[in-house]
Amino acid sequence: MRIILFLFFTALTALQIGHTQTLRDFKKKTESNAKERTAMLDLLRMDIKNSLEQDVVFVVNHFKVYGSYAWMEGTVQRKDGKALVFPDEGYDCCHVEALFKKVNGAWILKQNGAFSTDVSYTCILSTYPSANRQIFSAYVLQAQENCGN
Repeated sequence: MRIILFLFFTALTALQIGHTQTLRDFKKKTESNAKERTAMLDLLRMDIKNSLEQDVVFVVNHFKVYGSYAWMEGTVQRKDGKALVFPDEGYDCCHVEALFKKVNGAWILKQNGAFSTDVSYTCILSTYPSANRQIFSAYVLQAQENCGN
C-alpha cells in the first residue's frame, strides 16, 4: 500500500512540474489560459495607459509561455477605434513586444517594447538567460545572433 501511495504522489508531482515546464501558446484566449493571459495583457495595457494616457487593446500575433517566462508580440490599437496619439515623433506605431515573468505566483512585466524605434529585444536572452528560447519568435531569435548566447 505504501508503494502505491508513493507512486501516486510521485506521478501527481511529476504532472504538476510537467505542466509548468511545457510550452503553452497564449495567442488565442481559451478557457484554460484566460485568467493568466488577461492578467498579463492587463499589466501591459496599464503600462501603456500610464505612458500615453489612452485606453488600448491588443491584436496578439505571438504569445508563448514556458515555465516562469512569457513573450508577447502584437499591435496596439485604441479601445475607442481612433488613431493613437503620441506626445512627439519618437514613437514607432503600433507594434508591441513584452516579456513577462512569474514571481511568487503572479506575473510581472519585465520589459515593454511598445512603439520603440529600435529593436528593444536585441540580446534579450543575455539579459534574461533563464527565459527559454522556445517562447520567442524567429525575429527575436535572429536578434540574438551576435550576443554570445
